[in-house]
Amino acid sequence: MSAAPVTSAAEMGESPVRHALRRLWVYLRRNGVYYTGWSILTLLYVAAFVAVPMLVGWAIEGALSEDVSQREMTFRFGTLLAVALVRGVLRFLSRYLVFTAAREIEYEMRNDLFGHLQRLPQSFYFKWRTGDLMSRCVNDLNAVRLMLGPGLLSVVQTPVLFVGVLAAMFVIDPILALLVLLPYPLFIFIARAFGTSLHTRSLDQQVGLANLSNQVQEAVSGISVVKAYAMESEQTGRFKHVNDELYKRALKLVFVNGAMPAITGILPAFAMFVVLLVGGSRIHDGQMDVAEFFTFAMYIWELTFPTFIMGWVVALIQRGSAAMQRIDEVLSVEPSIRDHGEVAALDSLTGEIEFRGLTFRYDPSEEATAIDDLTLRVPAGSSLGVVGPVGSGKTTLASVIPRLFEVDDGQVFLDGVDINRLSISMLRSKISMVPQDSFLFSLSLAENVAFGLPEDASQVEITRAAERAQLLTDIHELPDGFSTLVGERGVMLSGGQRQRTALARALALRPSILILDDTLSAVDAETEAAIQDELGQVFEGRTVVVVASRVSTVRDCDQIAVMDHGRLVELGDHATLIQANGLYARLSSEQAQMEQTREAARIPQAEASLIEPEGVVS
Repeated sequence: MSAAPVTSAAEMGESPVRHALRRLWVYLRRNGVYYTGWSILTLLYVAAFVAVPMLVGWAIEGALSEDVSQREMTFRFGTLLAVALVRGVLRFLSRYLVFTAAREIEYEMRNDLFGHLQRLPQSFYFKWRTGDLMSRCVNDLNAVRLMLGPGLLSVVQTPVLFVGVLAAMFVIDPILALLVLLPYPLFIFIARAFGTSLHTRSLDQQVGLANLSNQVQEAVSGISVVKAYAMESEQTGRFKHVNDELYKRALKLVFVNGAMPAITGILPAFAMFVVLLVGGSRIHDGQMDVAEFFTFAMYIWELTFPTFIMGWVVALIQRGSAAMQRIDEVLSVEPSIRDHGEVAALDSLTGEIEFRGLTFRYDPSEEATAIDDLTLRVPAGSSLGVVGPVGSGKTTLASVIPRLFEVDDGQVFLDGVDINRLSISMLRSKISMVPQDSFLFSLSLAENVAFGLPEDASQVEITRAAERAQLLTDIHELPDGFSTLVGERGVMLSGGQRQRTALARALALRPSILILDDTLSAVDAETEAAIQDELGQVFEGRTVVVVASRVSTVRDCDQIAVMDHGRLVELGDHATLIQANGLYARLSSEQAQMEQTREAARIPQAEASLIEPEGVVS
């Protein structure tokens, strides 16, 4: 189910709160059956609610009268018991329906939120913090559920109860009913006075909670770095600062939450005082009998809790409204990368890639370009190596091929078709990319390798992909082999093992286009050579883009693109670029010298390990 289709607040020219509530109305309409049934049951419940005090008065009247027979008394008490039981059943069913509807909307909204987050481009996550998004998906959704459950129940049901009870009281004694009613309009002013403060302070608290969630998420995710730099005390200080801020915001909200019920609780107490004072005088003067007095007193007593709880309900509504506004902020972000109206009818790709004057900026409002006027063609079935200094645009170039970033029309083509005219699902099913950051899920090693495969993927496919990525030796050394749980982000594996697992995951898909973004940076030279020998067979019949920081990784590619400051400065094969004596030749020479220096440093260490300690007789 997709997110509720609602035009953005900016396009509608309305406030964020009104826009958020308009989106919420879409979910309420979806669950109209629940709310229709709840409305009918609520009306029946109100009728029973009003009837019980009347029946109590009727029973008391019979008990005080000498003309009422025992059989009549039994009937009156039996009727009272039956209506009270019916009222209890109606109360249960009405709450069951409205609470079920609230849970259903929470369920739908959580699915919509997660699905929407899946559709948003990577650029969205550069601006939004993970902890903040988690807070909106958990805490804010819970606040919306409470608003639609007990909040909506009281907001709708309590006024109907008041109308029914006041109508009954006016029938019994209009003057006393009017006196009882006098203080209740004050509730409107109280609600308005507290409502704005509750909304503002609820929003502040939820922002503070999001900050706290983000702080905890960052500290736990980066715990190895925190410990390596002995920064536990600094992290504790940062957490304490954020926690103190949340504490202060929560106390401000607590003050308003505590004051609201305390003030509203005075209203029914005042009404009971009026009933006792005026009603008692009327009984003394013979203008009201005891049964009518008991009926009046019961009405006031039964309205005490609904009136008292309205203070809490107003807080729920304001908090839920603020939470819905925060959720709507995420759902209102339009995915910049999506299928366009006219999608080319392609079911597969041969793998030809062409860049025509590609210019890309991460922020369209800035002049700085990540890629500047790049033109390049990669024939289907060939390999392209991309090298260059740090920050030259290598990863960005690789990322625009599967549309991880949005580019303008007419700049990137696959099989001669503008990439913006291709279906995203088809495009990414035919392209496998091994990113620089080899992210692994908290699953078994086999499940990580088979991540993109159908559920019925065979163990043979998984094993073959692991073999091509030179991962089988490591798997045999793991305690549970392929069934070993790798932990969050693959924490149980080394950096090289994580990269090779991510490589195996890509190779298992047998894509038309394979993109390797510095995939072998964390493996040693011997393992790299073994993987490259195996990749020679993998490369056959598919287009491969290899982004690398080491020249040795791309030297066998059909053509090599050398980038610097976002521009293509050299293009050719390894031999041609070495002869050109440009940037590529300089990088190759510098890396060769560094490798020789490291090798020379390793030899004395190896020789020293063979020398026996002084004084030891062999």
